[in-house]
Amino acid sequence: MEQALAIETPLHVFALVAYAIAAGCVVFGVTMSKPGVARAGHTLALVGLAVHSVALGLRWYGTGHGPYLTRYEVLSSNAWVAMTFMQALRWRRPGSAYLTTLIYPAVLLLLGLAVYTGPEVQMLPLTFRGVWLVLHVCFYFVAFAAALISLGHGVLYIARDTTLVQRIANVPDAATLDRESYRFAGLTFAFWGIGMLTGAIWAYYSWGRFWGWDPIETWSLVTWFVYGIYLHARRFYGMKGRSAAMLLLLGFVLAILSLFFTSFLTTSLHSEYFH
Repeated sequence: MEQALAIETPLHVFALVAYAIAAGCVVFGVTMSKPGVARAGHTLALVGLAVHSVALGLRWYGTGHGPYLTRYEVLSSNAWVAMTFMQALRWRRPGSAYLTTLIYPAVLLLLGLAVYTGPEVQMLPLTFRGVWLVLHVCFYFVAFAAALISLGHGVLYIARDTTLVQRIANVPDAATLDRESYRFAGLTFAFWGIGMLTGAIWAYYSWGRFWGWDPIETWSLVTWFVYGIYLHARRFYGMKGRSAAMLLLLGFVLAILSLFFTSFLTTSLHSEYFH
């Protein structure tokens, strides 16, 4: 197990370098109309994803639990899910490559922060083990990836008239960007809600209560409500365009706050678990 942990750290660094070069190639290739450079970037991103997958697998084997306990593991796992989500979307919709100019740098930032925090190992308490914890974190990982894709469309919508965005090849029209941000926000709302539900069940088995108004629980609920307000306003009040994109941006900021910052700033059951 120690050997697995010794190997996974340099593999994470290798994946980080691959993502960095991939992000640079894609941004340059897409904005400067160099399709060959962009293709090379996508290939490097796939290589990085493969190495990243092996690194997380070794981490799982070496620690005896899934990569979702420490800051290092959570940030790395979120980066992996976001990159996998983006590659699946690119495979499903080849024309969606324009999104990689935002998603690849975001993944690079997440993995860079993970490597920066350091690969310290923490054992998962026996009382925290179980399928509900796995489901809880997995649904949140997918929700965050969907939120990132939704945000990408929203940011492109807001900045669609800037020179930089106009230079990105194959960016859809404003109506398409607005619609896609709405669709992926719906996925975010659904997966986030299921993540809270499975978390409540896990909390019952771990701490004897479904909900305790823990700071992370509270901010997670607020985030879910904001996404729900966004979807409700769009569906029943016709909100769209820039105002909708700005509300979506608020929801994503709250998602970042609840997932990555609240546990560092407050003392709670979640923060003890996360540290």
